[in-house]
Amino acid sequence: MVWEESGNNKNDQILTSLILNAMKTYCEIIFELERQLSRMKDVSDSVTEQMEYAIGHCKIALENLRELVIEKGFPDHQSEIKFFKQIKPAAYGKLLFYRLVFNIESKRKNADISVSRRYLQKCLYKIDEYMDEYHVKVQYYRCGFKHLDEQYFLRDNSEIPLELKNSRQLLDEKFFTWHDHTFSVIMANEMLADYIHEEIEKLEYPRMTHIKRSKPTHYWSGKKIDLAEMAYALHYARLVDNGKTSIRELADLIGGLFGIELGKDIYRLHTEIQQRKIDRTKFLEFLQSVLRQRLDDDDK
Repeated sequence: MVWEESGNNKNDQILTSLILNAMKTYCEIIFELERQLSRMKDVSDSVTEQMEYAIGHCKIALENLRELVIEKGFPDHQSEIKFFKQIKPAAYGKLLFYRLVFNIESKRKNADISVSRRYLQKCLYKIDEYMDEYHVKVQYYRCGFKHLDEQYFLRDNSEIPLELKNSRQLLDEKFFTWHDHTFSVIMANEMLADYIHEEIEKLEYPRMTHIKRSKPTHYWSGKKIDLAEMAYALHYARLVDNGKTSIRELADLIGGLFGIELGKDIYRLHTEIQQRKIDRTKFLEFLQSVLRQRLDDDDK
């Protein structure tokens, strides 16, 4: 019995070593990718050339990851889940992002400020549409949920819908899971939203690109999520620019009034609001009750 326990401990140690070595090798590819991408602006002053450079290195990283997965595989399910949930999207999400930026910059290369701004806002609207349509998956991604990981991030899974298995999108069953693509798209959209907002700010404040903007004269004494609740209410009611303003842009506008970086957290805050079991709109209901009470008091 003592020998058996000792053997089990040795097997556990071997398995742990295999897992650590496998994950280390995969992570090293991602680290090398990040190192190459950090040199992107040294390659050229042209954004499109920078994107071509970045796209090339993302493809190399993905191919290296693919070859390693096919050759070595994974020592256990948890390692496979981690790879397709975190490691592959870290490379594939960037590939999608740089491709999108390349397309955007190619299309607005010679456009004037007004045309460029409208085009960028249209791109933001498409991002918002995607995030709203796939809000359940976005919530799963942002909240770090794990309860569906075995369905989402294991390759040999009968839970994958038949129509998805037969899709042209599934080019390589050995290097594809149900939602590693979805997570990559979400990552790319978040990076692209940040990029677009920075570009819009450059258009609107050309002289302030390298200058820190002055501090607001007023401050928000409530919670950030309260502002987010109000921003989403205005957005869904289409009360700002007839609904043409994206939620990220609206959040930046509202947050800017009070010196709060609301825009970068606006999607995460939407998830938190949606997760509320009761009183999902408790801040708006609080405002309503305060106003109603004040009006009633004034009547007395």
